[in-house]
Amino acid sequence: MIKFRYSLILMTLVTCLVSGCATAPKAGKPTASVQDYASEEVKIGEQIHAQILSQFYPYTEPEVVAYINHIGASLAAFAKRKDLPYRFTLLFNEKIYATSAPGGFIYLTTGLVNFLDNESELAAVLAHEIGELQYADPRLSRSYKVLEALQKAAPAVGALGEIGVLAVVGLAMASSLVESRQLSAEERLLSADERALHYMVEAGQDPQGLIDVMSKFLHANQQVAPYFFDYYQSRPITEERMQMIQAVFLHLPLANKTFSTNRNTYRQMTRGIREMYQA
Repeated sequence: MIKFRYSLILMTLVTCLVSGCATAPKAGKPTASVQDYASEEVKIGEQIHAQILSQFYPYTEPEVVAYINHIGASLAAFAKRKDLPYRFTLLFNEKIYATSAPGGFIYLTTGLVNFLDNESELAAVLAHEIGELQYADPRLSRSYKVLEALQKAAPAVGALGEIGVLAVVGLAMASSLVESRQLSAEERLLSADERALHYMVEAGQDPQGLIDVMSKFLHANQQVAPYFFDYYQSRPITEERMQMIQAVFLHLPLANKTFSTNRNTYRQMTRGIREMYQA
């Protein structure tokens, strides 16, 4: 019953967004020039970032933060959009969640870090979020919709639970692309997955990590599944999606390439987080 009520609130917010409850600047006259729209997008992202940080404590252990930033930056180096200052923020929360926001902001939770097993899986999650940010928005309509959806949802954040702010951002980002008719929901996911696989190969990360982490989600036991319920709402994980990822994987340029999951490094770097959840 609680989960149904939660889903209903989320879907109401999405319906509001798609039907135009979030009023972006009218089309016809660009909000910003081709040269400076990215900087305006970053400014919008900074407003969203401030609201997110008003609801969450960032995890600030220097070595872990540097580790995640290093992996994220190595992947973002191969992204098409070079106009975004990709920033990676780790948030204290037991829920298993990751999302992105306009302006190059990418978020993941300590619960997700605890759920993952190795560096390749972490790289897969980050690479997917980078892939989600590759759709330029010259008129800033989508970016404004995400910001306004978050602002309008503020009174309901309590009902959405502690992950509420991120859940709204994730759903708004996904819905704004569908509303703009650039991509269907399925196309958006597959496109980001395909980009993620290529980023990983270019950055020297094992692309098998994306398949592995999707499999972990698909086959999670009943004790773990509720922790990524929110993530599933904006990033549905299905057998069909897994099959599409595997089809792309088969055509990756992997000849003469060797990879490591860097499991020991990952486990060492994230030991403090995992111990926090084992206590």
